[in-house]
Amino acid sequence: MSIKDSGGFNVTRRPDLDASGRKTFVVDIHVGDGQWVQLTYGLTDLQEIRRIIGKALKEDA
Repeated sequence: MSIKDSGGFNVTRRPDLDASGRKTFVVDIHVGDGQWVQLTYGLTDLQEIRRIIGKALKEDA
């Protein structure tokens, strides 16, 4: 089962957590047995993660 099928991945913009002009996002990942991991990232962090994933996908092609 993939993350997409299980609904076990979600990214949410959280303006209430913003500080010093930094846009904040919370990433929730279902890790099994009803447990979730919650990670907090800034916009720049998510852009870097997207770049790294894109590079990995290109290398695998």
